[in-house]
Amino acid sequence: MEEYMKMFIENTSFYNEIVLPKKLCILLPHFLSSWLRTTLCAFVIYPTASFFCLDFWKRYVSSSKETMPSKRAMVSQVVGALTSIPINTLFSTVFEWMIENGWTRCYPRISDVGWQSYVLHTLTYLFAVEFGIYWAHRLLHEIKPIYKYIHAPHHCYSKEIALSPFAGWSGHPLDGAILETPYGLILMFMPIHFTTLLVLFLVEAVWGVIIHDRSDAKGWLIMGSNYHTIHHTSGHHNYGNYTILMDWLFGTLRHPKSTANDYNTHL
Repeated sequence: MEEYMKMFIENTSFYNEIVLPKKLCILLPHFLSSWLRTTLCAFVIYPTASFFCLDFWKRYVSSSKETMPSKRAMVSQVVGALTSIPINTLFSTVFEWMIENGWTRCYPRISDVGWQSYVLHTLTYLFAVEFGIYWAHRLLHEIKPIYKYIHAPHHCYSKEIALSPFAGWSGHPLDGAILETPYGLILMFMPIHFTTLLVLFLVEAVWGVIIHDRSDAKGWLIMGSNYHTIHHTSGHHNYGNYTILMDWLFGTLRHPKSTANDYNTHL
């Protein structure tokens, strides 16, 4: 275990020094260096992912202003996101700290378990996270005080024309942190490769942006932006993260009209 803990710290130190000057990493406590690295990355990923939602920007240029969010709304979304980032990254840094201190079942090398187990661990972990985020998201809606004070700021963009990629990270600072929590809690019970976990955090961050771009994403089982737009406009459907599976299992799924026929052909 001590060898693993040392390897985790070496891994995070290596990633810290990719983003931050080595002298600064030596000067600062390790936890603070990791938080700074994660926060700076988030400040880059958020606008980059938003501007790479090319379908949205194509429609923004070619469509009438009445069908697209105003500049004022998008500026508000950016401000809401940027003020939330340091809190959200604090939670993911705590997850790294848990790993480095032996509180989780993470492992540093794929060779420790073999490729077959690695794939099984990753898929099982993703399924558990999908379940966890579905219920965390649903409870954010169903527990009224929590919705009012924490999740409602994100849902102030309840009309389709108000949604943009910038809305993905915008909201109360604790909102994104609560939705991150399943990633950390499940680490204590399920094994996952450490670097793979960091990649999943990156994918999750980008996904949170692109499901707000209102594009007519195709792909059965995928919780694309067409499904997530319904979540914003109805407030009571499509709580899932990457897939529609949990919504289907627990009776909260609503299909976009454009994909309902495609779905029926799969049944």
